[in-house]
Amino acid sequence: MKIKEILNTLDNIAPFSLQESFDNSGIQFANLDVPITTALISLDVTHEVLDEAIENKANLIIVHHPLILSPLKQITKQKNPLLFRAIINKTYLLAMHTNYDLAEKGLNDYVGNLLGIKKIAPLKRSPEKIFKFAVYVPMQYADRVSQAIFEAGAGKIGKYTETSFHIAGKGTFKPLQGTHPFIGEIGKREEVQEIKIETVVAERDLESVIQAMKNAHPYEEPAYDVYELLTRPSSGIGLWGEINNQLELTEFSCWVREKLQARYVRLIKSHNRKIKKVALCAGGGGSLLEQVSNLDVDLYITGDITYHSALRAKELGLNILDIEHFDTEKFFIESLYTQLIEFGTPQNILIKSKKMESPYQIL
Repeated sequence: MKIKEILNTLDNIAPFSLQESFDNSGIQFANLDVPITTALISLDVTHEVLDEAIENKANLIIVHHPLILSPLKQITKQKNPLLFRAIINKTYLLAMHTNYDLAEKGLNDYVGNLLGIKKIAPLKRSPEKIFKFAVYVPMQYADRVSQAIFEAGAGKIGKYTETSFHIAGKGTFKPLQGTHPFIGEIGKREEVQEIKIETVVAERDLESVIQAMKNAHPYEEPAYDVYELLTRPSSGIGLWGEINNQLELTEFSCWVREKLQARYVRLIKSHNRKIKKVALCAGGGGSLLEQVSNLDVDLYITGDITYHSALRAKELGLNILDIEHFDTEKFFIESLYTQLIEFGTPQNILIKSKKMESPYQIL
């Protein structure tokens, strides 16, 4: 398996087009045509993780946090020791950061499932647009065109794929001089029994779907429509939902700490009602306080809450369980490992980092 093949798999798991504007998910450093000897999955690239990759003869590290986040004008051993070592050792780097945070079945969904949160919606939806796509096809070619656009990514709604609606009707057209009509004669209006195929397409798949349709369609000038929908995408940062039972705040907080095997948690307590509705943002979610406050949830689980954000939470009447960034995002390793195998990546080329640990020490 080559690096470009696993890159394509990663894009199918969590499309890189979902990433936030500040992010740099995807290729960090790679020769895409090189076969993968071993791929190491880690939360970050550290000197210890790079040593681990070299010891295991891994020529690829897949991380959550990009080593290169902003543009670099120069790379030196002194200023960029980790990146320099990776390049010298030909240890290639791919990143799955905010695209994996936003994606369905991504990091937040994985942690939410661990905590028994039945997801209702993301905390902040992806800005990606959704389009209605319609194309008119001669009846006998409807199945061929449908299959082509489905394979290109059309028809995905939640956990369903290949969704569409077909309407039978009569199409008319008159070929002019210079055309090469599949059906009909130049200068004569033709009537054809056609099927209108309607489906939905995410913005990231739109161009591919249009091209696939044209490749499969018998007409040299297929008639098709594309228009933006107000439908909100199901992908987005964080999630909120409900747990099965109402639990006392301290009891539930201690259970979360144990379930996540977190070294510590900090509770920002604004009220003492029992916990039923829960919001979650793995990693650092202090920027989402306003969105969470509008949901009337009983507890918000996240990390990296600053002193002033904690005061703002109490002002808004929010309970927050502040967990170290590492202790929610460490599950990236197991989550991505499982999905890569589900998507057909050979298990024998994948290893999970055992050297990745929090940069903090509790004294």
